[in-house]
Amino acid sequence: MRHLWTLVVGFAVVAGCAVGGEEESNDGGQIASEVSSKIIYEYVSPTAPGSQGFGTLALRKANAKPGTFSPTNGAATLPVVKLASDALVTQAELDAVLAIPYAGHEDNVVALFGGRNTGSIFSDPTFEVVEIYAPSQPVTIGAVAQKDALFQLAPSGSKTIVRLLNENDYPASSQPFGVDYTATTDPTAAAVAVQGGAFFTGSVDVPCHTVLFWTSCDPPSGVHVTSYFQAN
Repeated sequence: MRHLWTLVVGFAVVAGCAVGGEEESNDGGQIASEVSSKIIYEYVSPTAPGSQGFGTLALRKANAKPGTFSPTNGAATLPVVKLASDALVTQAELDAVLAIPYAGHEDNVVALFGGRNTGSIFSDPTFEVVEIYAPSQPVTIGAVAQKDALFQLAPSGSKTIVRLLNENDYPASSQPFGVDYTATTDPTAAAVAVQGGAFFTGSVDVPCHTVLFWTSCDPPSGVHVTSYFQAN
């Protein structure tokens, strides 16, 4: 859920909401994004043979949701995919993702790319890959596409920040909150990875307050992890 900070005017409507789940940067060990302030994260899936596009991979921007003026926000794009000049991975690692067949992975996210859109109206749409992450377990496209579903925990002094990748940080929480790993295939490994800064899919419980057309959110009260991504 996107949240905007606003002056409180009029009457407030208080609501509790869960962000992510089934509704479909730079602390932490996995954040190598200091190489660029423009790193964005995209879910990666193979395309069917004969698909029309500039590349052979479908990319979907994480946490991008359609709106009135952007109905296709978060939908699949098929850009040219190439290694960035400042990539933190090798061409061989990118080639391994490009080689994943469509058969057997039709509905799956097979990787998470961190990189940049560098195409223009005068050239083919292009995505330059800086980082590559592999899912800890099968992740279906429908579970994460066009919804808030990709997060990260990051320490901030004595507090913990929950980050909504590609979007905003939720307010830092000074109070401990529960993190549920039971939906993962290996809760112990998931806990180690997520507490170490790994990106994860799932949902976040966030008490939110709506004033007229504006919404602000309190610190999260709970986190539910369904999978996580490991850096190549």
